Amino acid sequence: MKYPGSFWMPKRMSNNSSFSGPRPLTVLLILLAATSLVAASASVTSVKVRPGDSISYLAFKHLHRYNQEIVNQIKSLNPHIKDLNLIQVGQTIYLPKGKPSTATGKRGEPTPSAPVPETQKMAAAASQAVATLVEGEVHMMGAGSDSWQRLQVNAILKAGDKVRVLEQGRLELVLDNRSVLRLAANTTLELKEVERRPQKEKYRFALSVGKMWTRVTRLLGFGSTYQVETPTAITAVQGTVYDLNVDSSQKTRVRVHSGNVQVYNPFAGDLAPGQKIPKLKEPTRVPGPTRISREQWEQLLLGQYQQVTLGREGRSAISAFDLAAARKEAWVRWNEARDRDLYGE
Repeated sequence: MKYPGSFWMPKRMSNNSSFSGPRPLTVLLILLAATSLVAASASVTSVKVRPGDSISYLAFKHLHRYNQEIVNQIKSLNPHIKDLNLIQVGQTIYLPKGKPSTATGKRGEPTPSAPVPETQKMAAAASQAVATLVEGEVHMMGAGSDSWQRLQVNAILKAGDKVRVLEQGRLELVLDNRSVLRLAANTTLELKEVERRPQKEKYRFALSVGKMWTRVTRLLGFGSTYQVETPTAITAVQGTVYDLNVDSSQKTRVRVHSGNVQVYNPFAGDLAPGQKIPKLKEPTRVPGPTRISREQWEQLLLGQYQQVTLGREGRSAISAFDLAAARKEAWVRWNEARDRDLYGE
């Protein structure tokens, strides 16, 4: 019987223990080839493509990063795939084996990917968001452009870019630190700041309208921030899972699934047009459903399973939301399943 990677040996050999002629060299070459095959297989892993998979998604899931170096490696390992943007369900993809982070978060919060030791490599992969899933019709407008174009899966977005998801569409963006943003149909988002350096991370997004789910890893470096601005609220988080909904009247609902979300109401302080938003201060937790004074509107701290709705005229009471009821929404169930798969939970 023959096994993959094994070599054939003659059934009968002479009494002389040594081979005659070129046989010793032939066997040596076969041994070297077999050794190289074993070494190659030890550094490669294979995965089956499933619905919702893309090359960039698989790279973030298995290697915890995605950049041109990774793309080149995947291309060399998969010469049978003509276009990495057009992989098929059921297809086998070969990936280089990486060394994912062993860092652990608190209370089940997502963990950051391992920092790349070489500053140059980190800088090369920084300041971008990758479209790991594009369903339906999704458009993007590049920074400095005034026209929309179709967004393709695996596309890399940078600060200043805008995206909009049309009817029946969905979009997933993964940042360099493996934080994730997902947008539902009829949603528009601008990437205002996307920066990841060895000692600082700074992410700022503007959600004009629609639904957004975000899961934020613990940020690296003092002064790192992750903010989402809407027409009626600003949220600041770290190591958190929450979703936002901005309706046609520009009311913003914030719903926290894990961790804490710091919320600022820019209209509570009657800011003048163009006035800079004050720096967020450490807030005090508001216990249970309650209404608070106008002065307290400015900064709130929402805990797990709490929600609030903010508008130009004011805001609702902070209240608990029913997780079981929320999970009846297909949007919530899909995002939770996607998170479990991406983070290996």
